[in-house]
Amino acid sequence: MSRIDRSVSNAAVIPVIAGSPAFIVEPEARLATGIIGVNGVALPGFEDVYRQHFEFRRRVYVEQTGQLDPSDLSADGTDRDADDARSVTFAVLENAPEGVRIVGVARTIIKGADGENRPLPVEEFCPELFADHPLDLGCVEVSRVIARHERVAMQELIQWHLFALMSAYFSSHDVGRTFAIIEPWLERHLAGVLAISRIGEPRYIEHYLDYNLPVEFDLAGSAARITERNATILGTLEAADGALEYFGRVSRAQRAAAVVDAVPESG
Repeated sequence: MSRIDRSVSNAAVIPVIAGSPAFIVEPEARLATGIIGVNGVALPGFEDVYRQHFEFRRRVYVEQTGQLDPSDLSADGTDRDADDARSVTFAVLENAPEGVRIVGVARTIIKGADGENRPLPVEEFCPELFADHPLDLGCVEVSRVIARHERVAMQELIQWHLFALMSAYFSSHDVGRTFAIIEPWLERHLAGVLAISRIGEPRYIEHYLDYNLPVEFDLAGSAARITERNATILGTLEAADGALEYFGRVSRAQRAAAVVDAVPESG
């Protein structure tokens, strides 16, 4: 069974990207959201963020939640697997006093994006659901969704931004049916944010060291839920087409500190 290690704080698992240019164009913005990698390759300018997001996943799933065994890690010691080569990877970055932090990540595994007709994890872990009708190419599995912050309200907002990012991507790309494998406790929370339906009963999945259950997303219904909360965000994200979009403002104290740092010393 997976066990959350309460001694591993959220602050301890969040990577800091020193010298990241993510907020140069919007230095007072609090968050930036966008696509950082496609099919296992970092987008230009996001090489360090993409590399560090694998370390973020390792810290969370191995050190903090115990959902992955260390033996499942890649040769470089991070949580990178074959599904990353057929995934779009999304991130939420925070403009923090200590530097740019990766506070949210998610990936959408797209069947066939790597040129191969391999089953999605949900097909492998829940074979009875698809035995007669394997999923078509272009079907999607939402995976490796992580939101971490010291403040609960910020963590919820980060997770919501991840789902908004993915929803905007789905709306502007030709994707098929979309699934996820989640822990049972998460089902009620997601049902309050998105439109999902359970398609199978909980079962122990050895790879995740815990009981999980399969769900399917109603993409149009989920987009409607997101729009209820923010009427313009999906249009904004669709227009950006994965490029960074900025939200919120850093604190007044952080803005003042930035001004002080920018003033050259006299001499």
